[in-house]
Amino acid sequence: MLNRRWLLLPFVATLQLALAQSSPPVPDNTPTDSKLQLTIKTERNVLRMSDTLEMETRLTNWGNKDSYIWEEDMCWNPARGLSMRVMTSAGKDVQSPILLDCLPPPPREGDAYQFVRVAPHASYGQAHRFKVAELVNKPGEYTINATFNSFLSAKFIAETLSHDPISKLWTVDMPTITSNRIEISVRQ
Repeated sequence: MLNRRWLLLPFVATLQLALAQSSPPVPDNTPTDSKLQLTIKTERNVLRMSDTLEMETRLTNWGNKDSYIWEEDMCWNPARGLSMRVMTSAGKDVQSPILLDCLPPPPREGDAYQFVRVAPHASYGQAHRFKVAELVNKPGEYTINATFNSFLSAKFIAETLSHDPISKLWTVDMPTITSNRIEISVRQ
């Protein structure tokens, strides 16, 4: 048994070396030590069509270094910022009666306070209110999850806000973050 382990060692070392050489380099401005997690929650999971869904969205940095997010990215939009997906109990997407389509203005040059610092093991969140009738068309059982991705690109930041000391800004170039799922039951 011991001899077989020694035979595997060169194979594993060669595989690790090959993977390390084939991985693309990480740009200096990538928050590799920032591991953001998106969490959504609601106080009530049983609602009526006439109710308001109060939902908290929270970004937690589980990494070892500060991360920054643009405060305007915390608005609801189908493509960037916060995006919501509502599905029926059968897993079909719900065509909501309204479109959550905020379009934030461009960042204000020279205003570093528009960027929120999320320290390691800290969170930044907001509470949002949605009319249930604007999210679903009829009573039923639904699953909601959200994604987070920035409106801003690293190129835009480098060109327009290069003097701001925001080095670990979460940009559109970073991976999209997907939240947990919450279940709601909508009654008449």
